[in-house]
Formats: sequence, structure tokens, C-alpha cells
Amino acid sequence: MRLFLGWFGAHYARSTSVTGAESDGARLSANVTVGRQWRLSVSVLNTLAADATVEWEAARAAVERRLDLEGRSLAVWAPRGAALPAAEPGLSRFVLFLESARPLDDGRLELRRPVTLHLRRVGNTGSVITVLGGLAAHWAQFTNRVPGTFQLNSGELLRLPASQEELDELAERIVLSAGQPEADESQPIQATDAWSANDLGAGQSCVLGTPAREDEDWSASLRRNLRRLLKDAESNLRLPADARALVVLGASTYAQEEKLSWALRGMDPALYAGYDILAVVADGVLKTILQPQRQTLPWDAPLT
Repeated sequence: MRLFLGWFGAHYARSTSVTGAESDGARLSANVTVGRQWRLSVSVLNTLAADATVEWEAARAAVERRLDLEGRSLAVWAPRGAALPAAEPGLSRFVLFLESARPLDDGRLELRRPVTLHLRRVGNTGSVITVLGGLAAHWAQFTNRVPGTFQLNSGELLRLPASQEELDELAERIVLSAGQPEADESQPIQATDAWSANDLGAGQSCVLGTPAREDEDWSASLRRNLRRLLKDAESNLRLPADARALVVLGASTYAQEEKLSWALRGMDPALYAGYDILAVVADGVLKTILQPQRQTLPWDAPLT
């Protein structure tokens, strides 16, 4: 909700204030006053709630309490399937991520933690590295560059840093390690796991994510969950308002790989036809799917 209002206020150059809000964990309904005179009804649908487990929710609550004690107001986006610390010393280590946070060009923060990769040669022929974990999609960078067949375990690396230069440097260190005399033994290679976060400015912190891995079953359940949530939100369309906005929150390790836009566009448009603005939020990035032309909404008229 706060991310949406941050985008909304900047886009329309209008002040906003929340005059009322209700949430059951899966759906939030809010009344927002725009420019002190117009009424905006906002519905936020949380597709993450359907994947929650008792263990993951307990750990999430523990991290949020610790962030609040540290006086931070952050939205932390856990990569898909990430494990969260529920007790010490994991919670203190998590707080250390904050000290190494880097601002990104798009306004997000990058929370960084050191992890270890493990490289081992399994054959003297060929020139390829089989990769497990976060670097699996980048296996082609090593093809024809290593002396033999290797296995790289990057299971601790859940999300890559945004810097392409940093990724290129990591790839070069992996290639150099493959050429070392001790390549037949498991070699540790240091890397950085980078989670994204938003600085909310004020209020309590929140951790967003899912313990569920992405597969075909999950994609099908996402569509079912979305249809159910959209049906549940229909009651908001009957409330008086000058305009209505729908925000859908979902899981994605990287913002550019989010599946919410695809899932919504594949549905019957009548399910969300009553909304003037439709946006999705994943990995700390808000993306608008439906948005009226300028000067269509009452507060978007030229100032006189």
C-alpha cells in the first residue's frame, strides 16, 4: 500500500492520506483522500498468503520484530524459497545485511550477505560447468572456458547482485579457479547474495516472500488464487469513490521475471474491469498494467 501511494503521489503530483483501511492478511481495502477532495478506493491483493507455512510465518515475524527494534522501516523482499532466521545468531546476522545495503538506481536497496560457492572438477574431458543454484541460468558464461567438466554448487546464492561488473568479475574468478592445480578438490569461491528492499521512511518493517519454489503447479495455483481474490474484492467496487485502484502483490526473485502481469492478462478482463488503475508489485518494483490516459481522472486535470 505504501509503495503504491509513493508511486501515485509522485505520478499525479497530489497529496494522499489514508482515511480508513481494513485487512485480513490476504486482502486490504483502503479509502484514500487525494488532494484533500477526491476519494480513491484501493484494494491490495496478497497472493503470497496462500503459500504461507507456520514455520515461514514465524521466522518472518521474528525478522520483522528485530528490524522494528533496530528502528528500521523497510520492506524486505526475500527471494523465492529463501529460509529466514527465526532465532539467534541468525537474526543478528540478518541485521548485519542492513549495514552493507547499497542504493540502486531505481530507488531500491540491495541487502548483501557473503556466501560460499563450491567448484569441483568431475572429468578431464570437455569444457563445461554444470551449475546448481542461483547461477544456474548463467552456465553458458563458462562453456569452452574451463579445462574439463566441472560442477558448481551455488545453492547458497539465492539472488545475484544488480551490478553486471560484479557478476562478470565473479565469472572470471570461477574460471580462474577451474584452472588451479587443486581443481579436482572442492574449491570454495566467495560470492554475494543480494536481496532487495524498499525504505518505507516510517512505520513498521515487513518481510515479503514465499517458501514455495516456482513450478507448473505453483503457476496454476497462482491463477486460481488470483481469481478467488478478485472475486472477494468485488464488494469494494460497490463503495462510493471517484476512482478505484487494484494492486496485486506477488513473489518473484527478480522483478523482471514476475508472473503476475502474465497471469492477469490471461484472465477474463471483466474480473478487473471496474478498476481505473491496475498495478502489480514484486521484488520491490511497482509496475502499472492498466492506467488511464492523462487528464482522465478528476485529480489529473490541469491546475487552474
